[in-house]
Amino acid sequence: MRLRMKFTGDNEVISLPYHHNEMLQGIIYHYLKEQLAERIHTKGTKDPDSSRGLKLFTFSRLISGKKPEIDSEKHIIRFYFPITWIVASPLQEFIVSLYNTLNRKRFIHLHASNLPQEQTIHLLSIWLEPLPLYRRPVLIETLSPITVYRTGEKDGKAFTYYYSPSEAEFNKLILLNLLRKYRALTGNNLTLDEKTYIKPVKISSRENILYFKDTIIKGWSGTFELSIPKELFPLAFSCGLGAKNSQGFGCISIWRGNP
Repeated sequence: MRLRMKFTGDNEVISLPYHHNEMLQGIIYHYLKEQLAERIHTKGTKDPDSSRGLKLFTFSRLISGKKPEIDSEKHIIRFYFPITWIVASPLQEFIVSLYNTLNRKRFIHLHASNLPQEQTIHLLSIWLEPLPLYRRPVLIETLSPITVYRTGEKDGKAFTYYYSPSEAEFNKLILLNLLRKYRALTGNNLTLDEKTYIKPVKISSRENILYFKDTIIKGWSGTFELSIPKELFPLAFSCGLGAKNSQGFGCISIWRGNP
C-alpha cells in the first residue's frame, strides 16, 4: 500500500537541511498511533529465520514542483511548492493510521536544529496509490536512493562497505533482502529462479551520500530493470528495495521517462 501526498506552504519555497531524512522519518512516527509507532520502532516484524525485527515501510524524497536549489554555504535545500511525498508499507494498519491522522490534521510542522524557526506545510491532497500490475521484467525508477551494504571488521575496527550497481553483490543482496521481507510477512520461504535479477539501466554518475543522524549512508539513484517472482513484486513497491528503507531509502516506482 502506498500513500501519495501533496503539500503547499505559506510561501513559494521551503528551506530544509540538506540531510533531512531523519526529520521525515520522525514525521511518520509522530503521525502514527502511539502504540503502533512504538511497536514498529522497537520490535518491527520478525523474520523467523534470523529473528530480526524489520521495519516494513519506506518513503520517497520530497519531490519539488520544480528543481530544488542547494545552498552549499548554509547546507540547506530549497523546495518549491507543491511538494509530493510518497510513503509505502505492506502493513495496512500503518497506512490507515497515517492516512487518518494526516487527513484529519491537514498540516505538518517541520523543525530542525539548523533552521531558524519552525515551518509548516499544509496538506492539499492525500490518496491511496494502487500498486502496479505485475510485469516481468519491468523498468523502475528510484524515488529515493537504493543502498546495499555489508558490515565487517578490519584491523579491529568495524567498517561498512557499500556496493555499487556494477557489483554482483548489489543484485544478490537486494534479492536476499526481498526474500527476508517476504518471510517476515508470510512465514514462508521462497526459492528464486534463474530469471530473477535487478540490473542498472541508467544510474547517477556518482553515489548519493547522505547522513542519517551521525551515520553516512551511500546509495544509488536512477533507472533499473527488475525481474522478480509475482510473490515479491508488491513488496518491492510497498517495502522498498535494498536496506535502510525506514530511513528513506529504496522507494521505487514504475519508470515514466526516457532511460
